[in-house]
Amino acid sequence: MKTASAFRKKIIQFALILSFVFFAGTLVAQEKVAVQENAPEKGFNQAINMCPLGMAFGIFSANYEYMINQTHGIVFRLDYESVPNTYSDANINVDGKAAIMNYRYHLNKKLGSYYLGAFARYREYSGDGISGAEKFDFTISEFTIGLNAGKRWVWDSGFNINFTLGYGYSFDDRKTSKSNASIESAIDTFTNEYDFIDAFLGEFSIGYAF
Repeated sequence: MKTASAFRKKIIQFALILSFVFFAGTLVAQEKVAVQENAPEKGFNQAINMCPLGMAFGIFSANYEYMINQTHGIVFRLDYESVPNTYSDANINVDGKAAIMNYRYHLNKKLGSYYLGAFARYREYSGDGISGAEKFDFTISEFTIGLNAGKRWVWDSGFNINFTLGYGYSFDDRKTSKSNASIESAIDTFTNEYDFIDAFLGEFSIGYAF
């Protein structure tokens, strides 16, 4: 039987998928924008951002975007996750690290624009726990490739807000220092109940463009 947390995770995933599909469709519809929206933005072609809301969930994220020209942007992002709870009777403690590269095609031909893109993410969770009298360590590594859509708003001062939703396909691998049915079950509980282990990419960030 699925736990309430696992069911909640499925609901969140389903809502995000619907949001992504709707948002991507909106971006395509907005490709033809007014002339004034296509005007240059004081030469802004770089931005540094962070995600303040993620801190409430123990997620610390920062990213940097560089515009190669008026259309093509490359984003480098680093995440750190301090997982706030322990999971299962094994009292699993975990933290996670991720590196993300994201290509963005800016529809409005400037940094402050709707965009469509593709991303690649490598993420690794490291944890430990105690099953019975046995202490164990484990790592879960994950590689995800996917598509994303979003928009960046840029003000004349350089202040900017960015919103992104993405989804992809993940390949993962698990390694444990010890293995038995109880340990594997404890790790399964963590992966099922921790809401942020999935193929989604999300960002709501603020920062400075220059």
